[in-house]
Amino acid sequence: MIDRNQMPSSWEVVKLREVSEIFQGYGFPTSMQGKSEGKFPFYKVGDISRNVQAGNQYLEFSENYIDDEELQKLKAKPYPKNTIVFAKIGEALKLNRRVLTKHSCIVDNNAIGLKAIETICSDLFLFFFLKRIKLEKYSRATTVPSVRKSDIEKLEIPLPPLPEQRHIVSKIEELFSELDKGIESLKTAQQQLKIYRQAVLKWAFEGRLTHENVKDGELPEGWKLLKLKDLTKEKDGLRRGPFGSAIKKEYFVADGYKVYEQGNAINNDPYRGKYFIDEKKYQELINFKVIPGDLIVSCSGVTLGRISEIPEDGKPGIINQALLRIRLNNNIIGNKYFILHFRAAFFQKKIFDQSQGTAMPNLVGIKDFKEIELLVPTIEEQHQIVQEIETRLSVCDKLGETITTALQQSEALRQSILKKAFEGNLVEQDPKDEPVVKLLERIKAEKAAEQRYVYRKGKPSTKQSSVGAK
Repeated sequence: MIDRNQMPSSWEVVKLREVSEIFQGYGFPTSMQGKSEGKFPFYKVGDISRNVQAGNQYLEFSENYIDDEELQKLKAKPYPKNTIVFAKIGEALKLNRRVLTKHSCIVDNNAIGLKAIETICSDLFLFFFLKRIKLEKYSRATTVPSVRKSDIEKLEIPLPPLPEQRHIVSKIEELFSELDKGIESLKTAQQQLKIYRQAVLKWAFEGRLTHENVKDGELPEGWKLLKLKDLTKEKDGLRRGPFGSAIKKEYFVADGYKVYEQGNAINNDPYRGKYFIDEKKYQELINFKVIPGDLIVSCSGVTLGRISEIPEDGKPGIINQALLRIRLNNNIIGNKYFILHFRAAFFQKKIFDQSQGTAMPNLVGIKDFKEIELLVPTIEEQHQIVQEIETRLSVCDKLGETITTALQQSEALRQSILKKAFEGNLVEQDPKDEPVVKLLERIKAEKAAEQRYVYRKGKPSTKQSSVGAK
């Protein structure tokens, strides 16, 4: 409920049905899909999300169109220009996304449109008001949230005089523009940090952090170009998980030896997971066991190449079919150096470039994977490189946290601006503005007078009635 006592005296609280016309959506006919010509664009709810994500305040032209004849078949009423459109059901409703129509158009039946009555309410004032209202909380459904036209009609809006509405909209746009510039700068800095992180890793594994004047195409002093098969323990160094049929659900027990999954590598979290096997099954699959210091790598999908280390307190267990186990020869290469090298963008690209499959990338066969090359310095220099990387990336992490916090605060600031706007605290009131209650009374009186005029003009005379009676 809106507290009238907290509003300026010239404002009034009204229902949305008093200040807007509400449009229902229409079923999206298959004949419209992909139709590139017609008088009116036909939008789906997905178009709303795409435009908001692209930073558009207005719905751009659709790939689907409808003409007058088809419009009559649908018995559809086009949404006018500057109608506010939003989803009325499901996850799209929860996202709280709003857009304005750029042209007259049709929208599918998962959406609702509101068009402000211009003599009472500004389109953009209503638009900004709806941006701060979470309609999901008005849902009557529990499983799939949804709102009805009748729910929207009853919503209350604090309404200032029209001149003040325009002043408020202008101030919101000014502040939002400044805020957006700040957000853009933060996102640019965020992207630059990502580029810098990868540059640090590239320089590190080219020897440029520990050697001066490293020439392109030449190895730094003391470095060797080695293959993966040269870096692992001879017999157990590289092991792909067992066939899927080797680990079935019926083998799982409440506790025992852990079955390490793809999620452990993807999330760099060796402790997660709830699948275990007993001693007998563990012994059958002993070739796939993991021990502290082993590395596990995700073998398929967009997360191909994610890597994690089994810690000293890691639970004894085995890898499943979606993982690769790497057991390094630490006399040649340290785990920290290898993991940082493995996660570097240039090395990840190498893994994806050699992957198998088109729809879903899969790790190349072990025989080929063993041949992948890495530049390896001495153990002492590896420790130095790891320290240099961690020092630089630690600074990046702190800056990244600061940027993330600032971005979160920017959204809170946006909501704060809207809150002030609709409490009457964003701009000063002009005492010359006509109070809204008088405007509403005048409009009501004008409508009543118009209805009386229409009634008198259309009322049949006595003579006409008697003729009609014959």
